[in-house]
Amino acid sequence: MRIQLIFEPASAEEFLRLGRLAEELGFDAAWTANHPAARDPFLTFCLLARESSAIRVGPVAISPFELHPLKMANSLLTLNEFAGGRASLVVGGGGGTTIAMHLKAGRASMFPRMVHGVRECVQFLRLAASGEPVDHRGELFQVDGYHARWAAAQPAPLVYVGATRAQMLRMAVEVADGVMFSDLTAGRLAETMQIVADALPRRERPGRPRLNNLYAWHVKRDRAEAAAEARRKLWVRGMVGRWYIEPFLEPAEVALVENNMAGIIRAYVEDRPDIDDLPAALVDKLVEELTFCGDHGDIDRAVERCLEFKAAGIDELALRLYDDPEESIRLIAATLGPEL
Repeated sequence: MRIQLIFEPASAEEFLRLGRLAEELGFDAAWTANHPAARDPFLTFCLLARESSAIRVGPVAISPFELHPLKMANSLLTLNEFAGGRASLVVGGGGGTTIAMHLKAGRASMFPRMVHGVRECVQFLRLAASGEPVDHRGELFQVDGYHARWAAAQPAPLVYVGATRAQMLRMAVEVADGVMFSDLTAGRLAETMQIVADALPRRERPGRPRLNNLYAWHVKRDRAEAAAEARRKLWVRGMVGRWYIEPFLEPAEVALVENNMAGIIRAYVEDRPDIDDLPAALVDKLVEELTFCGDHGDIDRAVERCLEFKAAGIDELALRLYDDPEESIRLIAATLGPEL
C-alpha cells in the first residue's frame, strides 16, 4: 500500500520543506486541499515540483464547474512540466469552493449532470496531455483548437476522480487513472469494492484504476489535543452524511446528528472543538470511526484499520494532516511505513 500525505494549503516554501521531508522518508505523493481563499493549489507546488525527484504532487479536488477543463489542463500540464511528469490531480463534482462561488446551493445539492461533466473533464485532460490537437465536442464543455505540443515531452499526469457514491464511482472506474474515496469507513468497504468490480468490464483504460482512500490523521503525543483537532475538522469527514454514519450509529443517533448538523458546521467554521447540541459520547463515536485519532498508544489500531483497507483492495492511503505536519510525517513514517 502506498502512503500519501495531504497538507493544509501553505506557502510554496512550506510545501518545499515538508515535501522534501516526505520524499526523503519514502512517501509516494504529496497533495493539497482546494479551499476558498486558500493559496492556489497548483502554484503552491511550484518549488517542490522543481526541487524533488520522486514524490508525486497535485491538488485535491478541482471541479470543472469552478475551473473550466481548458484552464485546468493548462495548470495541470504546467505543474507536470515542472515536476518532470510527476503531477497528479483529483477532479471532483464540487465542494466548498463551488458553494462559496454560489455555483451550488449547499453541501447536499448537485449540479445538473454533474457526473457527466466530470467524465468530460477527465476525457479532455487525457487528450490535452497527449500533445496532439484537440477539438472537444462535449455536451457540457466545448474546446476548439487546443494543442499543447509542449505537454508531450513529459509522461502524462495521473488524473483521479474524487468519488465515493455509486454513480460517480462507476464513472470514475471507467475513465480515470485513479479513484480517491473520501473518508471511506470499514462499514462501507464491501459494497464500494463491489461497485468497482461491477464497473471494471466497462473500463476505457488498460488495467484497474488506482484506488485511494483519503483519511484524516489526528494522532499526537497528547490525546486531548488530538481529539480537539478531530472535532474541529469533523464536518469535512464526508460532510458527516447519513451514508457514512449509518453503519456504526443507531438510527436515533443518526437522526440526532442530522438534526444538529449546524453545531458541527459552526465548530468547523469557527475552528473550535466544542460541538453544540450533540452528546460528547456521540461525537467521540464519529471521531473514532471517521478518523485516525488518539495518542501514540493508538498506533496499532490505526495499523489494523489500514491493513483492513489494504486487504479489501485499496492501493493507496492519503492521510490528511493538520497541525504540526512535520511531527505527523515522522510519526507515520516510523510506524505505519514499516507495516504497510
